[in-house]
Amino acid sequence: MKAQKAVLILIALVLLVGLVVPAFAGGNQENKKLRIAYIRPTNEPYYKYGFDGAKMMADAMGIELFGYISEMKPEKELNAVEDAITQKMDGIVLDSISQTSIESSVNTAFNAKVPIMMLFGYSDALKDKMVGSVQADPKISGSTIGKWVADNIPEGQVACIMGQPGRGDAEGYRDNFVAAMKANSKLEYVGDLPGDWNRQKAFSQMQNLITSYPDLKACFVQNEDMALGAIQALKEAGKDGQVAIVSQNGAPYGLESISAGGIKATVGWSPSQEGQLALRVLVDYIRGNKNQPKLTITPMTVITRANVGAATPWEPTAASTQATLKMDLSKIGHTLSQ
Repeated sequence: MKAQKAVLILIALVLLVGLVVPAFAGGNQENKKLRIAYIRPTNEPYYKYGFDGAKMMADAMGIELFGYISEMKPEKELNAVEDAITQKMDGIVLDSISQTSIESSVNTAFNAKVPIMMLFGYSDALKDKMVGSVQADPKISGSTIGKWVADNIPEGQVACIMGQPGRGDAEGYRDNFVAAMKANSKLEYVGDLPGDWNRQKAFSQMQNLITSYPDLKACFVQNEDMALGAIQALKEAGKDGQVAIVSQNGAPYGLESISAGGIKATVGWSPSQEGQLALRVLVDYIRGNKNQPKLTITPMTVITRANVGAATPWEPTAASTQATLKMDLSKIGHTLSQ
């Protein structure tokens, strides 16, 4: 009788363990720490600060963030997306290199049922396959700096050194800059050259511009890293006082140049804030909030030597991270106006 009772007790214990273990395992799975892949084109300052901001936000939100760099190569970007899928990441933040790459990357993630959030590269055609996009509005930035040129450069030839054509944002910055600049009928737009977001290439392109247009009076260089290369080319040609360089981004070295009288004006915003917003929107989506804005626009400010201290800092801080974490996402949706 005692032996039979012992067997019954043992069976009951086995059944109890069988019930408890799956429940415990399921609870762990449900409350697991999210793992997010963050893919950026290069480790140049703009992209690095974006990742640094996202990393600080990830720590604040209890997220594991895994960084990838595509080196401006479409195949490496797609490989990174595929690796994130293979590694069973819960989501992807992608700063892509071109519209073609965006299509491949977004479709790959969508087909694998991995939520993907874009930094730049918003697309009406792909918006239903991505969580959304965080980016600077080309119309706001381009037209703002174009108006500054129209108001502050009395007359003469004007050119543009673009970023890397193909993703859509560089073209948008240029087109809206030109449209606003033309409010001054005494300014003549003479053309643009690609700088690929690279300082050395911008140096070479500025040499080409002042050779082709010796009376050039202003140039919109689409980020401040390139702007410093353009300024160096002007100095070496003895024309740094002749051509006004205007830019965008508000990078630390750009603000230093503005303070020193190099760059004349810029439209400032923060890549670390962009990275933080992208991660936060993606994580909120994964956690169940499916009504996220498809497009979020980074706040912008015109910066000159007179108000250089008003720029939003690029380097993330605990305070800026907490401020971004508390933002009401329902109030920052936007319709892109290229």
